[in-house]
Amino acid sequence: MSAEDLLNDTFTVLEEETMKAAEQVQAYQRKLMDPIWHKRRELVKKIPNFWGTAIGNSPMFAINPSENDLEALDNLTDFHVEFDHNKPDYRKIIATFKKNGIFKNETLTKEITVDPENEGATISKTAIEYHENKGPNNKRKASDNDEEDDDFNVSFVDWFGDDDVRAGIILSEDIFPSAVEYYQGPGESDDDEDENGEIDLDLSDSEDDEEEEKPKSKKSRK
Repeated sequence: MSAEDLLNDTFTVLEEETMKAAEQVQAYQRKLMDPIWHKRRELVKKIPNFWGTAIGNSPMFAINPSENDLEALDNLTDFHVEFDHNKPDYRKIIATFKKNGIFKNETLTKEITVDPENEGATISKTAIEYHENKGPNNKRKASDNDEEDDDFNVSFVDWFGDDDVRAGIILSEDIFPSAVEYYQGPGESDDDEDENGEIDLDLSDSEDDEEEEKPKSKKSRK
């Protein structure tokens, strides 16, 4: 074996060890964040359409959404991801809705495993009870950029009933942890952050705050 081959093999081993270490760090981080996410879950219940706005602002679901998704997101009351700290690849994604004209289910749930090499697999999925003429064939709004947007044409609702895993990785690894940032959307002014760059989520009505500028109201998606 040449010196170059030996060096390449060594780098390969180091890369594998680095990936394993990164996975362990992420698993530990999720364990630390779990109680914080539960606190956030209760807090954002005070914010109208928080989850519908956050998910609707993400690139995967914001580009050319279906009418089904728009209505479903407007009726989304809770969204949560459950992790199994003994099984780092496991994700259970749960979405709760008000009564709507798209489907009869109150809750849509999907269990998946994630794998950096082959994306993962679907363990279980909801049998979605669509209302008449509201099934997965409901067409998206026409767009001049349909060909360019093919990689992003993912239905939030339909995903819970199919075998796709990719959207679940985005939902659990990106949108769920960064929900506040997605809710705020792009172009937020610095007024919404304190000197340390932290987000002010104080919803109290204290009289001491009367002179402070009220937070800007969030407009719902069009």
